[in-house]
Amino acid sequence: MTPGEARRSLLLAPQGKLDFLLWVIRDEERIGLATVSGQGEDLASALGRYRIRVDVDIDPESKDVWVVVGQWEGFDVSWPGVERHLLVGERPELPEMTHDEYERLRVNAGEPKWGVDVDEGTMPHESGLVTSSVDFTKGCFLGQELVARIDSRGGNTPRNLRLLELNDPVDVGAAVTVDGDGVGTVTSVAGDVGLAMLKRSVSVGDTVEVAGVRAVVRELPAKTRG
Repeated sequence: MTPGEARRSLLLAPQGKLDFLLWVIRDEERIGLATVSGQGEDLASALGRYRIRVDVDIDPESKDVWVVVGQWEGFDVSWPGVERHLLVGERPELPEMTHDEYERLRVNAGEPKWGVDVDEGTMPHESGLVTSSVDFTKGCFLGQELVARIDSRGGNTPRNLRLLELNDPVDVGAAVTVDGDGVGTVTSVAGDVGLAMLKRSVSVGDTVEVAGVRAVVRELPAKTRG
């Protein structure tokens, strides 16, 4: 990575499931890890446990971090179809986007939210983040056994996070069914789009029912490493 660059990454538990969602950022002198708000100290503590014979200091950053949607200076942490830049330090003089506006951008981009769409029970392949966050040519990493085994079998997992095109809005937590059989649960909703963790028996392009509302299953937009 060169100074000013940002890339996606993950920190996995030893069993191979998600522990932290990350953006790795590099400035002139340091490497930074941007994670979910409030998890910085936990992330620093977790990394400290795996530091073996490496001369590196790991400390949580005390400066404020801001995300600007649109063109701006800073680290590029864009989502599919949504330009975003991360700034460390002073708040930029810009209007604040509403939560609903931001959620619609996130859901349309197929960006999973920690504790909502994915959690510590989620396998990386289920989240849609493997291609943008995992490099299979760079040697060993924590949780590699599970991730490599699933990838060698074509990436098939018991369930997958999918985008839903809804005929009408539904509630988060609504059951997704096919011919009356439960196949998953809606995890995020923003108007006529949503995210749902669905069984692998449901294919992209299938029509499903969510609380009496018809929906079409779509693949998550492809994400880049950054």
